[in-house]
Amino acid sequence: MTQFARSLCTIGLCGLLLVSVGCQSGDDRLCEIEGTLRYQGKPIPRVQVSFQPDDLSTKSTSLGMTDDNGHFVMMIGSTAGVFKGKVKVFCDDPVAAVGAKMEVPPDIEADYRALVRKYGFGKSTHELTIEKTDKNLDLNLE
Repeated sequence: MTQFARSLCTIGLCGLLLVSVGCQSGDDRLCEIEGTLRYQGKPIPRVQVSFQPDDLSTKSTSLGMTDDNGHFVMMIGSTAGVFKGKVKVFCDDPVAAVGAKMEVPPDIEADYRALVRKYGFGKSTHELTIEKTDKNLDLNLE
C-alpha cells in the first residue's frame, strides 16, 4: 500500500470515528419516557399509546404499546423518546384500524373499551408537557 493510500485510509477512519461519536450524543430535544397506563386506577394492557407533539412540522409522534401490566416505553421509530413540549395523549386499540378488536382479559374488557372510546385518536383532549426524562410516568386517566 502506498503512503498516499495509507493516508486516505487514516483520514477515512478518522471521519467514521467522528461521525459515530456524533451519533451517540443523542438529541437534546428528546426525553426518554416510560411508565404505566391506568384507567380509573387499573393498569390496562394491549393499548397503543401515542404522544402527538404540538408541532408536527418539526417533531414526530411517539408510540408505545402497553404490556400485560400496563407498562409502556415511548419510541419514535427505533429511538426511545418523546419530543420536549406539549403533547396530546391518545390511547387506541392497535387492531381497530383493520376492523378487529384486541383480545383483552374479560375483567378489564369494559374499561379497555371505555378508555379507547374516550381517549382514541381524534377524541382525546388529554395533554401533558414533557420537560425531562421520566421512567416512572403514571399515566392515570379517568
